[in-house]
Amino acid sequence: MYRSVRHLLQPSKALIKSVSPEAQTVRVDSASLRSYGQLAVDNSANTARGGIASTSGRHAEGAWEGWSHLTRHSQPRIHIVQEQLGAAVANSIWCSPAGQKVLWLWPSLLVGNALTIQQSLCLLQPTTNPPYIQQPPPTEGGTLANFFAGVQEECQTMLRACYLLLLFTPASLTAAFAIGLGLQRQRWLDLVVWTLERAGPAFIKWGQWAATRPDLFPPDLCSKLAQLQTGAPTHPFAYTRQAVESAFGRTLEEMFDDFAQKPVASGSIAQIHKARLSAGGAHNSEFPQGTTVAVKVRHPGVTTLMQRDFTLMHRAARLSSHLPFLSELHLEESIRQFGAPLKEQLDLQVEAQHLDRFGKNFRTWRNLSFPAPVYPLVAPSVLVETFEEGRLISSYVDKPTNKYSIQLANIGLSCYLQMLLKDNFVHADLHPGNILVRLVDPNTRWGRIATFLKVNTAPKLVLLDVGMVAELTPEDQHNLVGFFKALTSQDGEALGQNILDFSENQTCPDPKAFVKDMKTLFTGLQLESISEHTSEIIADMMEKIRMHQVNLKGVVSTVVVTTMVLEGWSSKLNPDIKIMDALKDILPMSWNERIARTVDKQVMSDAILGL
Repeated sequence: MYRSVRHLLQPSKALIKSVSPEAQTVRVDSASLRSYGQLAVDNSANTARGGIASTSGRHAEGAWEGWSHLTRHSQPRIHIVQEQLGAAVANSIWCSPAGQKVLWLWPSLLVGNALTIQQSLCLLQPTTNPPYIQQPPPTEGGTLANFFAGVQEECQTMLRACYLLLLFTPASLTAAFAIGLGLQRQRWLDLVVWTLERAGPAFIKWGQWAATRPDLFPPDLCSKLAQLQTGAPTHPFAYTRQAVESAFGRTLEEMFDDFAQKPVASGSIAQIHKARLSAGGAHNSEFPQGTTVAVKVRHPGVTTLMQRDFTLMHRAARLSSHLPFLSELHLEESIRQFGAPLKEQLDLQVEAQHLDRFGKNFRTWRNLSFPAPVYPLVAPSVLVETFEEGRLISSYVDKPTNKYSIQLANIGLSCYLQMLLKDNFVHADLHPGNILVRLVDPNTRWGRIATFLKVNTAPKLVLLDVGMVAELTPEDQHNLVGFFKALTSQDGEALGQNILDFSENQTCPDPKAFVKDMKTLFTGLQLESISEHTSEIIADMMEKIRMHQVNLKGVVSTVVVTTMVLEGWSSKLNPDIKIMDALKDILPMSWNERIARTVDKQVMSDAILGL
């Protein structure tokens, strides 16, 4: 069979009609492919009785290399030819009497490839990576192997769909009564949370993301989804060892002097172990031997499971858009906007790039820092970064009378203003669980000196979990400035128009009615209302956006919601801090010439460094 297939797949100019470098595509003569596939199947049927057919996928992979040099310079093109050939071979197998004799091989091939699928995962991987990041070895795949893997993946997707269908049936059947009639709505919301928690990491992540989108979902649903807990189990240490050693090509003992087997934290995507760099691990990095690091290891199979669930979520969302009692939830739009941040969180290389960029943006700050990635120990499934000590800021928010409250609130406000107005690179998950507070250790040399001199040392904020960020286009930046200007001046009409301008494909059925409602929202409010009740006014504004079906860009909504979250915990620490007052002072200035200087002035103020 191997010689027959290799002979059939020899380079042939008749097989390839034309190659278009501009379009990055290959056109293939379908008739030629079909005849080639028919001959290949006839030969494979004759040799199947000899026991060779069980390795047909591997043989096809080797044979394919015999003619792939025609387009070796363009890997995407060869993939297209592979897919076309796979379809032709499948058609020949199905239609040929001889080919049908080998159909008994399908069950064994599906089971054998169950855990080795790579084709369906390519959608979650970035197309390019920085050269200084550890790269995984390329995955080779043959035509038949990819074809059978695709069949097997679809079978597994259908099995997963059956499980999710049973799981979501109670919430779906009662949705009409809870949403349409308002009957037992609180119980229904509890049922939704319970269902999402048992549906897996993709649905939990979607629920947590949906909690930050009051422009798409009702306020009570957002509030309930914010209570979602990942409850992610930890994977065995044996897998952690295998994943780390496979990613970096060295044993765990060569890279780390000490490696805690029990993880210090676990989420729906990855878990974190505490370790110390060895001499080998510190080699070629900027950190010395003995540096304490956090090793984040992605859970086994989570990428495959999330990709499969994401496919099912798309299908279910399209179906829900045709159901009257579910259409108002805008599930299809939410799934579309949710896709990009999900992909970024699955690739730990992306998080390393975010840490790198934040570290450079705030390199001159004494009161704010981020974990630093330990290059070259960075891979798609494993990220080594510096281990950061500190207490969660939530412990200070719960006790706002401590002596560091005002300083912490001002640091948080200033760093957000720099992210938004100077760097255009915003941490999109600034809730208290991702912020540590680090105080000067009184047992260190500088701590003892500060204690002796009775110097009031300023605290330091450490921001964690930078997988989700927001970055605006120049047009969105311009519209956002107009948005905040109108908001701080309480000009509802201008605010409504700015919101409509955020999307080219606006879905609002009656824009004039929306602008009128926004104008009514601010009618009669006192001038200081926006400063005193920022979160409440923004929440009312988001509710009107949802009711009028206004299409608000996900990145813009993220910035607005991040503003609400920051205002929420910073105002508890310091009731006198007003984020809208700060924006009111800054926004009238020129974006290109004066924003940076204004933010620098805010950063270097005595409120931050003196106190």
